[in-house]
Amino acid sequence: MSAFYKKNIAALKTRWPSMDSSPEAFSDCIETMTAATGAPTIRYNNLLIHSRYDPVKEGQGFAKNVQPGSRVCLYGFGLGYHVESLLEKIGPDGRLLVIELNLDLLSAAIHFRDLTTVFADPRLHMIFGREESLVSREISKQMSEWTESLETPLEVLFHSPSFKCIPKNFPSLTNALEVLLMERRFPAVLGDLESRNYTFNREIVRQSPGMNNLKNIHRGQPGVLISAGPSLDDLMPYLQRFTNSAVIACVDTALPILAQEGIQPHYVFTLDPQDESFLSFRENLDGPYKLIYTPTAHAKIIAGFQGEKFVVFKEGHSLTGDQETQMVEKGTTEAGGSVSCLGLDCLIQMGCEPIFLIGQDCAYSGGRTYSQYSNMNVQILDKLPQNDTLARAHAEKTGLKKQISIKGNFGAMVSTSQSMYSYKRTLEEIAGQHAKTQIYNLSSHGAELENITPLNSVSEFASKIKAMERVPQAQPQISPSRERV
Repeated sequence: MSAFYKKNIAALKTRWPSMDSSPEAFSDCIETMTAATGAPTIRYNNLLIHSRYDPVKEGQGFAKNVQPGSRVCLYGFGLGYHVESLLEKIGPDGRLLVIELNLDLLSAAIHFRDLTTVFADPRLHMIFGREESLVSREISKQMSEWTESLETPLEVLFHSPSFKCIPKNFPSLTNALEVLLMERRFPAVLGDLESRNYTFNREIVRQSPGMNNLKNIHRGQPGVLISAGPSLDDLMPYLQRFTNSAVIACVDTALPILAQEGIQPHYVFTLDPQDESFLSFRENLDGPYKLIYTPTAHAKIIAGFQGEKFVVFKEGHSLTGDQETQMVEKGTTEAGGSVSCLGLDCLIQMGCEPIFLIGQDCAYSGGRTYSQYSNMNVQILDKLPQNDTLARAHAEKTGLKKQISIKGNFGAMVSTSQSMYSYKRTLEEIAGQHAKTQIYNLSSHGAELENITPLNSVSEFASKIKAMERVPQAQPQISPSRERV
């Protein structure tokens, strides 16, 4: 036992007596080394946890973008080099929450370094342990307290080497953290595309009326949001009869499906900056519907669409953060990631009540990602063997490579991907924030959505539509825009 262990473990237990203590036995998975600077470093199962040259400098680089006063949630303690740097960067008004699920790594840290000052720092809170249920409960408790009491947004950081060492006995937490990491990486992956589109779209954005022009325009009218999930197959034959009884909206991927069936939505939503998104509009650039878009949506769609278009800014987006005047004037949304989330938020802003979700599975229903009415390319990708090159590329793009089992609408477990699970969470959050708005998910074969009521038949849907005292016109009248674009 090292000279550091006893005083480190005493400091750890003093601050967090309810958490599991770190094991005294030193794991065979740990290989100890001395960096070029003389500082200790380690490998865990041959994975290097800190620099072999200068782990202190590496830790400083990890924390370089953190601002004074920040509230930071960090996964991965490692040997604590980056933790010390973070405490230095956040200053006296900052706070740091550290989660470490690998007790072998934590044990190595308290064996090799004097961390008593770190553990005694009142700005630091540590979460660690052996039992997933206990650790999950503590994380939920701390995150709830932090999000309720902190004025500044919570910044989430991952120490990548530590993150790769999460033990297998934390499957649920691993998935939750992987989803969180994916959500953080998504804007970075598409950053160049979004920046390019925003450059092209700037003038159209400036001229476009905004979401604020549509606020409460359909108050008390039923709204239907159509997505392109597999459950759309069962409902497609019935949709035409409801086009005169509700505000019909759809996501971009559902637009060509509806057009093929002669169904004209009132609104279409788009936000994807990728080239593939234009395929949904290639034959539908002159439709009578209104287009609602974000400033970073694909520029070819925004420039080519001939009808009315309304812009909505994503709150907190790095590219449009300097456009505060336009954001206030035109309107914002907190929804991001999935166009379905954008659509739901916008229908709520329009005042639609109730709102019915169609084709919203958030799961790999029937072994497919999309409706059978989708374009043939998507259908082929869904049917390819999993070891096919194109299928693997499709799985990477849609997040299907790693599947998760979650509760479905009919009680049975269903498979979903981490990306669809992320969209599910956002839909649930939107519904939870607008609890007074009734939201239904119609005939979905997919995931159970919290805060959203499942409807299992078209007859239930029809009865709720008929029960509405106020029936909207087939083409809702929208206040004139200041300038047609």
